[in-house]
Amino acid sequence: MKLHLAALTDGQPFCAGLVLGYRGRLVLTLNSDHIAGGVPRPAFRVGAVGGGQEPGENVWECALREAHEETGTAVDLVPAPVTRFYDWERRESEPVEHVPDELPPLVVHRWERPNPDVRFKPGLPTGPYLYGADFLACAGDAAELRPGDDVVALLLMPLAAWSAVVGEPTVTEAVAAGVELLPSGGVPGEARLWLHPNEGLHVSRALLDEPSVRAALGV
Repeated sequence: MKLHLAALTDGQPFCAGLVLGYRGRLVLTLNSDHIAGGVPRPAFRVGAVGGGQEPGENVWECALREAHEETGTAVDLVPAPVTRFYDWERRESEPVEHVPDELPPLVVHRWERPNPDVRFKPGLPTGPYLYGADFLACAGDAAELRPGDDVVALLLMPLAAWSAVVGEPTVTEAVAAGVELLPSGGVPGEARLWLHPNEGLHVSRALLDEPSVRAALGV
């Protein structure tokens, strides 16, 4: 399979995420929105750094803007040594053999849109699919991360602590497993951490088991 990300996202709805490395750990976000009804409260949604497009920007610009807004610092995008295409309707992953873009992503996601003629906001395109690109990115060791205005907290997670994050632990349990919490305000220790079943982290995290990907990210 060949994939040209610039052409794929030109004039199409897209979002951008970052598999962001910082001092040997992954940077994740805690959010207060889109939490399933059955999750015990208080609870926060765990997500990757990233978000939806703004009018006039490409997918790489979207990734860099979201990183700055959510972490308070500039980051560097890193070319991914491998790329996968993930279809969320079929729940299938396909290797991408060639990506001509200068900064290829780690994963390109595709979700079918239930309302293909509805814009996410004025000035944005419509279309039958939402595409998402997860890029590898690094923040320098000297960077000072802080959660942005729309982020409850940042999590600095060693890869070994991944299982502690996906099992709906409390904040206290996650911290005990080695996750560092950088809050913007009060975050109760009894609050549950919840990962949405359609969160792209499920796909991108699995690729971090590949040595070339971990080397590129520095984790």
